[in-house]
Amino acid sequence: MTSLKKLIKLPIIILFISLNFYLYSNIHKPDELVTDWNTALQYLIEGNQRYIENHPIGYTFSENDRNILKDGQFPFAAILTCADSRVAPEIYFDERLGDIFVLRNAGNIYNPVVHGSIEYAVEHLKVPLVVVVGHSQCGAVTGAFTNTQSGGNLQNILNLISEHIEGSDNLNEAIQKNIESVVENIKQNEIITKQGTMVIGAHFDVVTGVVKFYE
Repeated sequence: MTSLKKLIKLPIIILFISLNFYLYSNIHKPDELVTDWNTALQYLIEGNQRYIENHPIGYTFSENDRNILKDGQFPFAAILTCADSRVAPEIYFDERLGDIFVLRNAGNIYNPVVHGSIEYAVEHLKVPLVVVVGHSQCGAVTGAFTNTQSGGNLQNILNLISEHIEGSDNLNEAIQKNIESVVENIKQNEIITKQGTMVIGAHFDVVTGVVKFYE
């Protein structure tokens, strides 16, 4: 009976090891400089898949990893996304310290500060990929789409988004138009053009956790 139990357990152990190898074999290393945008995109795709399947790599970090990062950073992508508390790219892309260069604001809008930050990521950190991630149920885009009037600087954000989503028939279309407009604006940046950096859009569904990419 003991031998039979061992024989039953063996395939399960092999399956577990194989699954872990599949899930975690292609993970960005802290000192890895990624120059190919396709490789960077694959890291994001696989990270989102781990998130959806609830198989995260976890956030344990070795002393060696910290020592590598204390002298510099090697992110493989720059992510511009919304400041919404439900939309954290380090989580839904299942990445760790040093993996992605993140910019967040309400409505994932562009402005000189965003441009300057992306220029730094592209020119100095050599990231090969920039991703603009909008999301479902975005409050900023909803406010612009419904023509909400708000006081203070928030109105400036709504006005900027309104320019991007003009003519939208519904909120989902407005969210998509806002993503596309920001992507096109970033693509026109001279430094990004000179570096040959790939700029794409993406949409995060806050219900399913799925990120859909648009090249």
